[in-house]
Amino acid sequence: MLPFLAPLMLAGLAAAAIPPIVHLLNRRRFDVVDWGAMQFLQISETTRRRLMIEEVLLMALRMFLIIVMVLALAGPFLEGFVFSKAKANRDVVLIFDGSYSMGYTGTGPSSHEAAKEWALEFVNELSAGDTVAVLVARQQVDPILGEPTHDLERVRTAIQKLPDPAGGADWPRAIEAARDILAKKSQRPQRDIIVISDGQRYTWSDDTTMLGWHMLANQLRDQRAVQPAIWVVNIDPQRPDNPPNWSMVPVRSSRAVAGKDREITFRTALELRGQEYKPPYKLRLEVDGQKLRDLTPPSNAKLEKGQVPFSFTHKFATPGSHLVSVIVEPDPPQDQRPPGYVIKDHLPGDNRQDFAVEVVAALPVLLVDGDARPVSPSETKPRERGTDFLLKALAPSRDPSPVVLAKVVPIQDFKPDQLTHDLGKEPGTKPRVLVLSNVARLTNDQEEAVARFLNDGGGVLVTLGERVEPKYYNEQLHRSGQGWLPARLEDMTGDESEPTRAVSPLASSFFHPALDLFREETFGGLSAARFPRWWKVTTPGRGSAALPVALLTSNDPLLVERPFLNGRVLLATVPLDGSWRTNLPTLPAFPPLAHELVYYLAGARSARHNLQPGQVLRYQPTVEHAPGPLVLQPPQGEAKKLTAEQWPFDYRETRETGVYRLESDGRTSYYVVQPDARESSLVSCTQEDRDKVSKLVPMRYENERSELALALVQSTQRQELWLWFLIGVIGLLCVEVFLTRRIALNR
Repeated sequence: MLPFLAPLMLAGLAAAAIPPIVHLLNRRRFDVVDWGAMQFLQISETTRRRLMIEEVLLMALRMFLIIVMVLALAGPFLEGFVFSKAKANRDVVLIFDGSYSMGYTGTGPSSHEAAKEWALEFVNELSAGDTVAVLVARQQVDPILGEPTHDLERVRTAIQKLPDPAGGADWPRAIEAARDILAKKSQRPQRDIIVISDGQRYTWSDDTTMLGWHMLANQLRDQRAVQPAIWVVNIDPQRPDNPPNWSMVPVRSSRAVAGKDREITFRTALELRGQEYKPPYKLRLEVDGQKLRDLTPPSNAKLEKGQVPFSFTHKFATPGSHLVSVIVEPDPPQDQRPPGYVIKDHLPGDNRQDFAVEVVAALPVLLVDGDARPVSPSETKPRERGTDFLLKALAPSRDPSPVVLAKVVPIQDFKPDQLTHDLGKEPGTKPRVLVLSNVARLTNDQEEAVARFLNDGGGVLVTLGERVEPKYYNEQLHRSGQGWLPARLEDMTGDESEPTRAVSPLASSFFHPALDLFREETFGGLSAARFPRWWKVTTPGRGSAALPVALLTSNDPLLVERPFLNGRVLLATVPLDGSWRTNLPTLPAFPPLAHELVYYLAGARSARHNLQPGQVLRYQPTVEHAPGPLVLQPPQGEAKKLTAEQWPFDYRETRETGVYRLESDGRTSYYVVQPDARESSLVSCTQEDRDKVSKLVPMRYENERSELALALVQSTQRQELWLWFLIGVIGLLCVEVFLTRRIALNR
């Protein structure tokens, strides 16, 4: 079957039916009435047959004329060497590997520089009529030149200014993007996609990427458009199979929100490949881009799955957004290396990890007490309420500078606007955490306020007690798993009059970040708590967003968590107070537990400062001010001036990994788009890996530029035939005019 550049134009073949329709309509225009004298004027049967043949030939000629015209517009072409006497112009899309593995320097200049040099020489060999587009394959495709251009000097400039390698690469999506460009912008049969990479196995033929290749192959089978030829160039074929490399794994903190002047622990690890562990030359800590101190690297450590974990602590003296950076330098500077020094690391792109952390002077927490009983005048001393225990643990009266700004309100005085107004006199003290302590039920306005609070990134802690109404909780707050309550309430169990049958927290279930501190069983630790009574709850099970994060010795959940909208909800199946004869408030572990829970819940909003590529960067000022101008400094390139129309402000162009610095109203906020740590594996593709991919998506592997240029010329050429069809249209028009005139003269 003859292939076409624009197969949709073939729909015009339906117009070939117009001449027969016109012919039939003209034959029925008049009624024929015979009269006697016509018998002397009737033409012979031979003449009648000749006239009919002439009409049929003329109609067929006109139909054929329309068909040839439509075929010419559809762009027919043929493939074969016989048509490739001269070098045909082509449309080319160059795809550069933008992942940080291209920074490898073990075989000389970096693979990134070698790729640019290769591409520049390739462009110099193109003809004047060729067009080129340039893409960079990352975790999201970066269109450097998103449309093919004839300006080859512009192409050379774009190649010379390619961004430095960073992050990973999504090759199936990059190939798909290149095909879309050629399908929409190219009108030539000669279409080529040239992939310039370092031959790394990861992101090309690993299991995750193979799924992407399968999806792309399915799309190709469903499309009938002209398919471009795909050429793959390995810019570093001499790279060892597993070269020595050092890298840093992502940094994690004990709290996403830190208190001012309070010590916070950070954890990370050194990851080694292709060598044994020896302490690196230097391990450096930076805060907000300024060197703070050198960290002591682990000495004579044993590798755990190729990693050497270590931790460090730091106190932040000022509230606000801060950037923590850990940099490893495995090798000393070149001028300090002794003769014969063996370089430990040739890939500097993965020697740094950044982490954004939010620091608050005091964490604002609103505690809502479910005890709605009014204070009786006959009471000689104030009645102890359930929230008093949490208040003393979070903000002791004897602490002159507590790390939690806590405020208690009875349930009947809980107003929705209290979640959007400052708790203290200082600005920027809107509640970050809401605690519902043994609350029977909420009003409709209170329910809506809690949902809005969660949507804004707030955290909610719900503690159950004897006042809660299970029917209301299940129907209004849980709603068969559609509401924000993490679990369904069944019934209260246990007997506070039999403390010997009390249950305890199960220390082996403490794998939640808020409970990491209590994993080891110690005297007075969380596992020493006794709960004679507790609530039985059920969770939807596997596949649900709600999961138990701590268990009791009865295997009932102690804490259940669920992310809801942009916030977090924790449900405690026991009251965090002195009711039901529990010993929890008397344990040394109770104040740390209260702090860990509220700081974890407050971290829902702070978690948005450490993102994945493509995830929305959302800025919500802590201090109210009118929306206006913003300045965003991305990881590479110049700063961007933006304008916020409303809060929160969303920025979606986060395809580059690294640090984003946002300035608004004199305040700086840091955001970190985390790189893919698996990119540090420099294992190269095998021939089997290449074959797996090429069987799904047809492509050829050519490393040498001269061989590729020869292959491009000698490959099956596509010769366009539209000109010949157009000449045929002109010829058919001449025949149609001649035949029409001849018929008219004969009649």
